[in-house]
Amino acid sequence: MKSEKFQVKSPILGFEDVADVNFAEVDDGALAFLGMGDKAELLLINPYKVREYSFEVPAAIQTLLDIKASSKIKVFCVFVRDKETEILINFLAPIILNCDNNTLAQVVLNNKDYPTFGVAESIKNYIKA
Repeated sequence: MKSEKFQVKSPILGFEDVADVNFAEVDDGALAFLGMGDKAELLLINPYKVREYSFEVPAAIQTLLDIKASSKIKVFCVFVRDKETEILINFLAPIILNCDNNTLAQVVLNNKDYPTFGVAESIKNYIKA
């Protein structure tokens, strides 16, 4: 698993003092890890692998990350394992990565604008049995 260093341009919720992270993808880009040194490691999921997902990247974030039409962008959402079997995904605070310049930012979406996105949605809602 290859890890790349990314500069945090807009704070990650709960980790406002983290300036650099290590990002590594696994499982053909479906899952990823965001390592914050000795502070923590966030588990990420590619939202497009589990549901219909689209949102408008705010202009300020596009500027911070220097996003252009040709930029190689990746989007991941934080997930947590709650209890033994429950996996909860936060679709309202995606992390956007610009792989061209190794920068990232977390966007906090307004749930009024995205009423179908939740902060702690069970992955069970999206797995077809």
